[in-house]
Amino acid sequence: MTRERYDALVTRAEQYARLHPMAYRIRLGLLALLGYAYIWLMLALILGLLALLVWLARSVSGVAVNALLKLGWPLLLLAYAILRALWVRFPRPDGVEVTRAQAPPLFAMVEELRRRLACPRFHHVLLTAEWNAAVAQRPRLGPFGWYENYLQLGLPLMAGLSPDEFRAVLAHEFGHLSRNHGRFGSWIYRIRATWGRLLESLHQTRHHWRGLFEGFLERFAPYFNAYSFVLARSREYEADRIAGELAGRETLGRALVNLELGGALLGRRYWPAVGRLTHKQEEPPDGVVSRLAGAVRAGPAPADAQAWLVEALRRKTGTDDTHPSLSERLAALGVPAAVASGEGAGRFSAAEELLGATPQAVLLELDAAWREQVRAAWRERYVSAKRGRARLQEIEAQTAAGRLPPELAWERIELTLDLHGDAAAEPLLGEVLVANPDHVGANFLLGRILAERGDPAGVAHLERALERDPGCLPIACGLVAAVHEAAGRDDEAARYRARARAGADLLERAEAERHGVAGGDLLVPHELPADEVERLRGEIAGFFDVTRAYLARKAVRYLPEKPYYVVGVELGRWYQVRTKKRNREVVHGLASQVLWPGPTWIMALNRSNASVAKRLKRVPGAELLRR
Repeated sequence: MTRERYDALVTRAEQYARLHPMAYRIRLGLLALLGYAYIWLMLALILGLLALLVWLARSVSGVAVNALLKLGWPLLLLAYAILRALWVRFPRPDGVEVTRAQAPPLFAMVEELRRRLACPRFHHVLLTAEWNAAVAQRPRLGPFGWYENYLQLGLPLMAGLSPDEFRAVLAHEFGHLSRNHGRFGSWIYRIRATWGRLLESLHQTRHHWRGLFEGFLERFAPYFNAYSFVLARSREYEADRIAGELAGRETLGRALVNLELGGALLGRRYWPAVGRLTHKQEEPPDGVVSRLAGAVRAGPAPADAQAWLVEALRRKTGTDDTHPSLSERLAALGVPAAVASGEGAGRFSAAEELLGATPQAVLLELDAAWREQVRAAWRERYVSAKRGRARLQEIEAQTAAGRLPPELAWERIELTLDLHGDAAAEPLLGEVLVANPDHVGANFLLGRILAERGDPAGVAHLERALERDPGCLPIACGLVAAVHEAAGRDDEAARYRARARAGADLLERAEAERHGVAGGDLLVPHELPADEVERLRGEIAGFFDVTRAYLARKAVRYLPEKPYYVVGVELGRWYQVRTKKRNREVVHGLASQVLWPGPTWIMALNRSNASVAKRLKRVPGAELLRR
């Protein structure tokens, strides 16, 4: 489902729910049951066929019984495969478990809120390194339910909020599961999460029979999410109302503002500073999560807090998230932004009051877990940065001899951006645009830098990039929309937001179209220049196992100006014993060691793709290598 269709369906559902609230809920309930009905229908159909075979077996001769048993055995295997495909393991949420004995005040608060809101009991309370609190329900039986309830509490969040603000956040999360405020809404809330997780798991699994449900869920899950979006959004307002009643509307308002500011502090200051350390040290530093908790406890600088709050209040509610915008949530609570952004009384942290001595031990465990989780990527980034610095020094040394060739000038910009940031790269981008005002990459990057700084001059550069490369549509239009929002031009911002969504849909369709080659795909000549073909031939010839190679282009509907190449290779000499593993190694080597002219699908030609191989060989000029 495209973003345009998704948004249109949400709009229609909102209008229908406003005019016919009861009919909307009935339709939504029937739609939710449809997902389960499909599963049970598939199983019932198979079991019915098995029952028919058993009945027939009792009425026919022995020879026919054997034939019927041969038919029944595959049906039994199919029923088993369906249950296996649905028996998706939902992993345990991450976190360090805390017990009632370790934190009696926390469990007293949780139990008090749970009883007042008639929520199901929590089987596990986990402390995490996230700036978030969440209620997670893990279905033990996949889509058939039997939920195990987890309460995930971000230790940084508890360090950054006062006890009253933290209680308000908990009350909001508990409101989603409250039996006193609508079993139907809670049921839909669980189903939205379950179908999404099931679809994600089916995408990741390699089970042969996942296609029985993947095709259905790829259509059903987005449609169900869009139609249920209205209820999910209303549940957010309802959860806010519940939390406001229990904890006080102004307290919840302050919590919402501090959630916004803390998230901005981490995303714009703390984590970028940690990321820059990958340029300097080979191992991840100690105490990252501990310092994170301290950073949110101290809060952002006053100037940053003011700017980020203004930006957050200007942000509009969209369909990307069921949570309304900050301004709309405060308006629904009846709390002015000036009141919500004021300091609350008693600004000691919820972690101090509710966890006692527990946080220090948990922080050490979370620090160790974080270091282990990022170690491999950190080392890889350090090695890459070390190579980048050496390469940048080589290029800088060549600048003394005069103007750099365009490819070296661009490599210099990319390395400077990566190693030294936007400010260092900005004048270099200006130099490129003086020489070539239509340079797509330079216009896009300079436009991004200026737009993120709030400079409207970035819009012209982004527009120029958009004219020449639709691939940058979603990000560029989003940046331009943010500039218009900051200036109060809401209509212009909405127009660019719509363009961004349409661009994202276009790229998604183009990416799906470029995922491999099927029997019905049209293959056309590659149209590469002779010198490029000769270079490719020489590089492929370096692979001893390749006896023949063919190159063509897949005819694509979306973004046809961006070619998608198809390469087929015949592997092995007559005296060689071929294995699937060896063939995969050769294909992987071709993909990683040959400089292809663009996105390329490489396959070893064999019986499984014989129809594609036959058509590939017939494309004029497709043969690259024969020996």
